[in-house]
Amino acid sequence: MKKILSLFILLPILFVSYNNVKASGYLMDPMPSHDRAPEFSLMGMDEKVHTLKSLEGKFLLVNFWATWCNPCKAEMPTLEAIHKRFDNDKFTVIGIHVGPGPENIRNYLDISPVSFPIFIDMDLEYDWGVPGLPTTFLISPKGEMLYRAVGKRDFSSPKMELFFSKIIDDHFKK
Repeated sequence: MKKILSLFILLPILFVSYNNVKASGYLMDPMPSHDRAPEFSLMGMDEKVHTLKSLEGKFLLVNFWATWCNPCKAEMPTLEAIHKRFDNDKFTVIGIHVGPGPENIRNYLDISPVSFPIFIDMDLEYDWGVPGLPTTFLISPKGEMLYRAVGKRDFSSPKMELFFSKIIDDHFKK
């Protein structure tokens, strides 16, 4: 009897979990309102100040991460791969480290280097509505929040490459 009761409790949970995964397709979830991304002025690991406005004109894949976050670290190689694949005047990846910087970040990057810019912040995730780490947003060339991915993703997968290619091509064909 306990096994049957457990099965009736477990099946709806598994069904809801499967449908949530299936709905997002492990890609990115659309942002319903396409609000403007909150402006920022952040210090980069290059010791220069960077603003969101200075990056407009191309798609931005903005990843909120931390050195203490294991899923974030596991996702980094896929962000690096998609950055190398698409980095140009139409698309780039930026990382926003949440938490203590720059020494912790340098130590991590010495072991696992990336070529995309890393910015340092302690509070921006609240303005952007980041529910947990890692969280990644796709921002339009006009600064609109188009898509969000909460949790670790494989940004270098063929499906994700196709996803980004289509969005970029559709936008710049206009």
